[in-house]
Amino acid sequence: MAYVLLILVSLLGIALSVFYLRKNVIRIKEKNKDEPKAYKRGLNYVLTGLWYGYLLVFFIGLTVNNLIF
Repeated sequence: MAYVLLILVSLLGIALSVFYLRKNVIRIKEKNKDEPKAYKRGLNYVLTGLWYGYLLVFFIGLTVNNLIF
């Protein structure tokens, strides 16, 4: 039962990460319209991608780990 609960929580984490990633990319697009420097506009996407990439790898690893055992 505990494995099922962990798998459900990890799948919920993946869904929430994807939802907030989309939401933040839209927010960054709106925010970047006022930013004149190109490197700052690009850095916003890179840091957001790193953070949500980390979260997705974590939750996918949690799911796979609990499916195997």
